[in-house]
Amino acid sequence: MITSNTHMARHKLIPYWVKVREFNEPNKRWNQTKIQEHEPKFPFNNLADYFQDFLEEYTGEENVHINEKRDKTFTVQRPVERSGNTIEGRFKSGEWGENADFWDKDKHERIKDARRENHAKEVPYYFLFHIPDHNPYQALLVLSRSKRKGIKSVLDDIIYPRKREMTVGDAYMDIKPHYSDKVLEEINNADSIASLKFRGQDVVAAREQYAERKSLERLNDDMEGVIDVGLEMKLTPDDNQGAFREFIRGLRPEEESPDFEYGHLETGDFSSASVTVVEGESQLTFPLWEDEVQMRMDVNPDDYDLDIYGGYPTPYSLGCVARQLANDLMDDLSTSIDTESLVSRSVGIPEDQDEELQPAPAED
Repeated sequence: MITSNTHMARHKLIPYWVKVREFNEPNKRWNQTKIQEHEPKFPFNNLADYFQDFLEEYTGEENVHINEKRDKTFTVQRPVERSGNTIEGRFKSGEWGENADFWDKDKHERIKDARRENHAKEVPYYFLFHIPDHNPYQALLVLSRSKRKGIKSVLDDIIYPRKREMTVGDAYMDIKPHYSDKVLEEINNADSIASLKFRGQDVVAAREQYAERKSLERLNDDMEGVIDVGLEMKLTPDDNQGAFREFIRGLRPEEESPDFEYGHLETGDFSSASVTVVEGESQLTFPLWEDEVQMRMDVNPDDYDLDIYGGYPTPYSLGCVARQLANDLMDDLSTSIDTESLVSRSVGIPEDQDEELQPAPAED
């Protein structure tokens, strides 16, 4: 069934930076569209061509990779779309090793051993690869993550030239997350702050009447009968971006100041805090209390126009969001890419469901 803006588990887009560089000089910049000018032994002059070749190696059912170490499969789904140095498509990966019965809720019957230990439940993962035109010294790779599962660890096992047994001379490939070690700078430079969220754990004690009825013991005025609960608090600005930004800065240890004008929030019950900032038309979330943070984008159907099939966003609808994220992460000199995905809107949807996505005929 296809739905839009329906409640579902959270999905994310995780940005990475990819580059081929000098092995012994990691800070020396190479043009990723002219790699062989720096190292003639590298098999491709353009990093986009290398990535395309990697995709073709694992495209189709005849080229499914079996990762025995992780008990996972990996493949590239057709179609893969390319325009210049921009490539879009889907990976698919599944994990095997469990038996399971299936319950058919419509027929009201159990299917015994419907899933065997050698069956891998495959999940689609969208990807976007792009080399900026005016700053071609690293490529942007955006990967989707769904329901706390990602593709990066499986990808790491096979994508590097050394894993593919290629002769590359002194070239070395890096794939690094879009990190920031300057949390305050990210907060200060963001277009605006969307929210601040705290998470932690607490306990709810039993009522005294319950304690007496169940003969629960008191130890130092604490009752043994308690319920462990998770705590969550979300704060959002209300037309007061300046004050809210200052408030968040004050929660960083290095920014504690007696001159802070907005009082103090008791955060002792919370173990983590995350800030969501707005960059252009994208929202990026990162931890507030860590020194080095990996940026990520939460993609919720309530906030974005997503087409959902089988519990996962279609590559077209997710691609439109990922392309906007790419534009927001690239420097101002680079040409923005079109926010319309190269992948057809019908991809990822069975043919008998495809008509739901077609526009209604124009009225006379």
